[in-house]
Amino acid sequence: MWHKVAVIGLPGSAKSTMGLSYPGVEQHCWGSDEDTTARNFTHRTDILPPVKLEWFDTLKPEEQAKFTNEAVTELEVAQLTKLGRARNVSRYRRLLYARKQALREGTMDAGPFQSIFLDNATPFAQEFEDYVEVVWGKDFVTKEGNFDTIAYYKRFGQEFTDFLRLFMSLPCHTIISCHVGMMAPEEVAANTPFLQAAKMGGVRKEWNPLLTGKAARNAIAGVPSWTFFLRTQEAPGLATRYVAKLEADDAIVGMAKPRIQPYKNPREILYTKNRFYEEFNGALESFLSTGKPV
Repeated sequence: MWHKVAVIGLPGSAKSTMGLSYPGVEQHCWGSDEDTTARNFTHRTDILPPVKLEWFDTLKPEEQAKFTNEAVTELEVAQLTKLGRARNVSRYRRLLYARKQALREGTMDAGPFQSIFLDNATPFAQEFEDYVEVVWGKDFVTKEGNFDTIAYYKRFGQEFTDFLRLFMSLPCHTIISCHVGMMAPEEVAANTPFLQAAKMGGVRKEWNPLLTGKAARNAIAGVPSWTFFLRTQEAPGLATRYVAKLEADDAIVGMAKPRIQPYKNPREILYTKNRFYEEFNGALESFLSTGKPV
């Protein structure tokens, strides 16, 4: 069974190590140097070279030269930056289609290839914003010449959801990580005296994926088969405990979802850093063979 997984959490909650724990993993880095995390797996020989796509490389030489030309305005540089990011997302989409075709035809020549890990969806979505604006920019301009924000967010949600479907449809393990941000539940945020209520206490913390638009935040939890919400437990003198959950609770409300639930207590799953795949796959196999949660 291929795992279709999203892991969401704050920085330091072991999202990268969870994705890299998968066998034959190819890490697609969006952000900075996420691939450095792979050095923690000193005993592994099946971690493939990372894929790092730099938007600046998509620009033509004459376009790149404008970044060091003082006669070029900052507005033109910003427009070229946006164009480069859009081209980068388009290039990545084509790469995924190529991976999908190769996997289907059995022509994937990458050694022990079994998994793709997109690390991290939050910086990727920021480039995806420019992709949507560049490709469909004319659709967002009203007759009066104003920018139609509603049309933009609608298109962004549609395209981002379509991208997630593409990513998760690859015939291999697919894992995507994402940062989270704390926000108030909708019914609380719509309440005018929200700040007063927050000071008085009793307002639940709700963690959502750090993405643009409600549609995208729901899609990253809805499209995968399993969405793990991650957190850590720290105590003086004790080792950090890494906790995942597959169901929401009243204490810490966060997006979490299983299509197959193999755990007795899905709200507090303790896992070993660097060994997530081994432990999760073992729990799934045990549950599917015995019908008893672990």
